Amino acid sequence: MSTESVSAEQLESTRKLSARNEAEVLRAVARVTQAHAATCMGVSASTISRTLEDLQRWSQLLAAVGLQIAPTDSMVVDRIELNALESMALKYLEARQFQRMGGQG
Repeated sequence: MSTESVSAEQLESTRKLSARNEAEVLRAVARVTQAHAATCMGVSASTISRTLEDLQRWSQLLAAVGLQIAPTDSMVVDRIELNALESMALKYLEARQFQRMGGQG
């Protein structure tokens, strides 16, 4: 066990993210089937089944290091990019509103 201490908030955040990671993997495997995943990986379906036995531990590890699982068709934007996008959108909408009011301020 590590001697580094973490807050109760960090533990809860890790637990929640781990649960989401695990659920995302299980949904994806259910959608494509273990047999299909195994064929794509060149292994047997039983290998996939055994691998999923360790899924909770892997999900916890990913969460503990700050990673999350997202579908390949997702667009991942970091917080700085999102803040910039929101700021630009707000400026655009304010300008549009100003124009609709006849440019009077």
